[in-house]
Amino acid sequence: MWRRLTAAMLACAATAGAATWTCPRRTEVVTTTLVLVYCQASGTYTTGGDALGGGGSNTELCNSANRLPTDVVVSTAGSAVTGEGYVVAYRPGHFLLLTASGNPGTGQALTELAAGTSIDGATFSALVMCK
Repeated sequence: MWRRLTAAMLACAATAGAATWTCPRRTEVVTTTLVLVYCQASGTYTTGGDALGGGGSNTELCNSANRLPTDVVVSTAGSAVTGEGYVVAYRPGHFLLLTASGNPGTGQALTELAAGTSIDGATFSALVMCK
């Protein structure tokens, strides 16, 4: 019985996918050049950041496949599911999550979240300049 349970747990761990960010709420603030987005994640974090799902970064961030994001100002992220908070950084096409290092203290920098960490339910808002 324990062998089956262990095998099932390993199978689930092996199939856990990278996180996907989608931005289901997009509001054009200034015509089509400034867009306020609300994004949410599902899955586990990937080293180097996770890509946007849905229609990709143009559609998810600029509300159109014909516009490109040029600047993104991102809020912090928090997850009601995991209870964790993160600093969010945008790298074209990917969102990086940063957290306090394992040894917090004076002079300690933020470090990238460990790969495989669940970020289910993490949400953030961003103001996006599009062209």
